[in-house]
Amino acid sequence: MYRHGGLGSPIALYLAAAGVGTLGLVDFDVVDYSNLQRQVLHGTKDVGRKKLNSARDRIKDINPNVHVVLHDALFTSENAAEIVEDYDIIIDGTDNFQTRYLSNDISVFTKKPNIYGSIFRFEGQATVFAPHLDGPCYRCMFPEPPPPGMVPSCAEGGVLGVLQA
Repeated sequence: MYRHGGLGSPIALYLAAAGVGTLGLVDFDVVDYSNLQRQVLHGTKDVGRKKLNSARDRIKDINPNVHVVLHDALFTSENAAEIVEDYDIIIDGTDNFQTRYLSNDISVFTKKPNIYGSIFRFEGQATVFAPHLDGPCYRCMFPEPPPPGMVPSCAEGGVLGVLQA
């Protein structure tokens, strides 16, 4: 299960191409022109469509045997446990700290690995957190999110799409 976006788009494409059996996608937004340079699941024909529907169609183009489960919602503390219960791993390629910390916390709570990735301008980081195997979690490294406004958003700071692949 993962929430898709700039990082989630190539992740979904590669997982589908690799033959992963089931992918769960979480999103609530529609495709916008500003998404196209970094969210490679979508094309100009998808502008205005739900991102989930566009993503599902593209994933099925890559591999029609992948079962794609759509969660048309904002990932929140109220629905996180229900959303992740049927998946083996959680992939966090989100672009906001609230969702990043929630992905970590639900991973710890459900004892599921959390695959984490983040990019900012010209640098990125990725790791796998498995606290259920006595490893650290994201919150172990970064106990508190930065104050609001401290880290610019993708729109403010910029993201070079090629860094995501």
